[in-house]
Parts: sequence; structure tokens; C-alpha cells
Amino acid sequence: MLNRKEPLYAVSACLAMIVVSAFTGCAKGPVVGEEIPARIGNWRVEVGPAGNEVYQHSEEKIKPPTDVVLRWPAIIAPHTSIDKWELDFDDDEYEIDTEVGDEEYEFKVTPAGDLVSIEYENDETYIKEVPDELVLKGTKQKVELTDVPPEALKTLAKALPNAKPDKAFAAQTIAGKRYGIVIGDLVFYARPDGQIQAAGLVEDDALDEVDPRTIEATGVNLDPEAFNAQLEKQLGPYRERFNFANQIRKLGQGPKGADSAYRYIVLGDSRSKWELWSNIVKHIDQLDPKPAFVINVGDIVPDGFMDQFRDYYIPPLLETDIPYFVSIGNHDEGVRNQVREYRYLFGENSLNYYFDYGKARYVFIDNNTDATDEDEMLEWLGQTLAETPAGFRKIVAAHYPPGNIEKWEYHSWGEDESKVFTDLMTKHAVDAVYLGHIHAYSTAVLSGVQYTISGGGGAGLHDRFGPLGNVHHYVICDVAPDGTVKQQVVRFYEAE
Repeated sequence: MLNRKEPLYAVSACLAMIVVSAFTGCAKGPVVGEEIPARIGNWRVEVGPAGNEVYQHSEEKIKPPTDVVLRWPAIIAPHTSIDKWELDFDDDEYEIDTEVGDEEYEFKVTPAGDLVSIEYENDETYIKEVPDELVLKGTKQKVELTDVPPEALKTLAKALPNAKPDKAFAAQTIAGKRYGIVIGDLVFYARPDGQIQAAGLVEDDALDEVDPRTIEATGVNLDPEAFNAQLEKQLGPYRERFNFANQIRKLGQGPKGADSAYRYIVLGDSRSKWELWSNIVKHIDQLDPKPAFVINVGDIVPDGFMDQFRDYYIPPLLETDIPYFVSIGNHDEGVRNQVREYRYLFGENSLNYYFDYGKARYVFIDNNTDATDEDEMLEWLGQTLAETPAGFRKIVAAHYPPGNIEKWEYHSWGEDESKVFTDLMTKHAVDAVYLGHIHAYSTAVLSGVQYTISGGGGAGLHDRFGPLGNVHHYVICDVAPDGTVKQQVVRFYEAE
């Protein structure tokens, strides 16, 4: 957590604006519209005005899991109880978390009741068993079904009464000896006492073997020295460029133009569809005038692993000189959800930070990872907003939307934290709050504060916000010399 008395990223401002609504129009400032490319790659581009308060309540999407879905945790881990469940809109499957003591299971099951995967984690031993990151290379040995623990076979016969095991093997894993049982397109991993610990689809690499010398493959049992060596090898060449503190220094104190107008971009949830993500970066880079910086509201890669930053997030950005700032998302946490890869690339103080540009303060918070204590973060946020120089606009970026905005409640931050957060936004008269997590474009006003969800950077779209909301997009924000801000939404449609 940053020191509240001496915040890390405090950049003095030198230009004057007045505080106004983030959605108001302006007569001056960057001219927008005609110069925005109408096509990029295989995508057709349309530009429209800001604002989308459409909400189409979807009963189908909020139905709790049925008994045919819940039978999996009931059969596989009856000694645990359900902690929470949610519907993954990307893959149309339920994620069901069960726990007992320090043990946690995560089941992914389709609405029809088909098992997708089982993962196990122990918070005391820091062991995490994931089907495609489990079996150590060179240790797999074929065994007869009669060699498999009987309790495992009984459990599987109950779970899949109309299917029989095809084959079995024994292997050493990061968690010790496991038996692999293949049934159709599924692989189940059982302990010697018969307890099923993990499962996955063959087509999802559940039979993969991993080299114990590799870092991410060994999951939780990471040697710090080896892990750091891998970080340096894979991400070291990019640290100086992508470190947020360095980008803030490069950005400077304010716009260079004589009229003090500038432009910035907001987008988020760009972790999927590399073709779209790379073309969005190209499209933004072609804007005239070019944006001063980009705000990404999180989920920039699928899991936060170092190779994903190296191969997915970084390459398109090497072709542009526009600074990109991120509010970390839940998919950016990395191995063991410790956010080591993210902080290595972007800086140790890259979770909760701010900078001043022109006469505005831009604050980025982590409201979704275990690396940040929420109470401390909210205290820091309140202090940072309170210390904003008089006359400055205040902009906050976070990943999770507040759940006390009803239409976002289904996929949001916790109820108590949301209330504290929105109260802070109102108390400090924040001008704009940018959010992600919901894969759509949606806007709302709560107690005079304007909130915008921009989660259309590539991840699978949600279906509740109408044709102008359920779409891949980014948002252009043009700041005029008098401080007014005009927003436009740039939408992407696959060309026919």
C-alpha cells in the first residue's frame, strides 16, 4: 500500500480547467468524428455519443445452478459445503466453489450438467491442483483399473453411471502421487485414498505433463530464485518501458498544446481476442489528435502469467508510444494469485496509485485481488481524493463495479465495500468513475457521480445492455480548455 502521507505518483499540474460533468459536450478542444478510421483489420468501426442506461433484465442468466449441476460437488466432495457460485458469461458455465477448513474445490459445470473441470487448493500447504498443470513430466506409468483406488472408481461410477473408465495411469505430481482415470473426454485425478482432486477435458490439455523445472507449470511450489530468473528472462526486457512510474514521467505534467486541450481513452477486459486487442491498439494509435494516455480498467490477460503479458499484452503496445495505465483486474493476478508478474512488469506500487495531468487527478485502485487490503485501500483512496488540489477534476478507475448500482449487482464488488466506495465518490465529488468486469458498455449516475463501465475490449460479451451496450468498444474522452469533457464510444463489429 502506498504511503498516504507521501503518495508515490504525485505529479504537479500547471494548466487550468473548471470542474464539470464528464458527459457534457464542449465547443472547443480536439475535433472528433471524421478523422476516426471507419475500419481496422477485419473490424468495421462506428462512433456514437456517450451514454447507455439500457438494461434488459435476463432471468435466464441469473437462475441458480440446478440439481443436475450441483450433483458434481455433492458426489465428488461431499465433505465440503458450497461457499459461492456464479455464472461465467464468457463460457456459459457455472463456477461453484466449495470449502472445508483450508481446502477449496472449484467445479466448472455447464448448465446442462456436463463437467468441464475440477480444481483443488489448500490454503495451509499452498498446494493447487489444476488438471493441465499437475503431472510431472516423465513420471506417468500405465496401470490396470484394478490398481486404481476403489473409492475413486465408486465415486466416478456414481457421477457417471452410464460410462466406464477407458484407461488409467499413475503419476507423480506437484501434490504427490495421483491416479489418472480417463472416461470418455474427461480425465480425473485421484489421491491414493480415492479422493478426486482434479479433473478436466482431454481437449483442454488435461493429460498434459509439465516440466518441474518450469515455473508456472509447478504452480504453487515455486522456488523464489527460479521464479525471479524466469521473470527477468521473460519480462525483464520490457520493465523499463511499461513501469507505470516511468510512463507517468514520460507523460509529463500536462498537454503540450497551446490551448491545453487533450484526449484520453478508456477501455477494459481486453484479455481475449488478440486480433481485436491488437487492432484496437492500432486504431487508437491512428486517432488524430493522438490520445495523451489510455486507461485500461483491468483483465488485460487471461490469468496474469508472465508468458501472457509477454505474448498477448505487450506486442501490440510496442508499436505505439502512448502510455497505458491499468487498474488491475481479477484475471491479472498470476501464479497463486500473488500478482508478482503484474508488479514486476508495472512496478511494485502499481496496484494503487495516481497521477495529476493538466488540472485533473487520475486515481487507480485494486478492488479485487488478495494483494490489497480493501479497508486500507479505501482509506488511502479517501485520503488521496481529499488531498486533491482545489479546482482539480477527480477521476477514479477500478475493475469491479459497485454492486449497489442495481443493474450491475449480478457481477460486481461486495455490498459493504460498494457502499463505502460510492459514498467516497459522492463525498469527494468525483467527476468520473471508470469500471470493467462486466463485458459491455453501460453508464449510470448515483448521487450525482457518473459511472461508466467499459468492458468491451475483447472478452465474451454480456447480453443485458442492448445493441449499443453489448458490443466491443472503447471510449474517447476529449478534455477542452475550459475543463468540459466530451465522450464518444467507438464500437467494433466484425466485417462481413
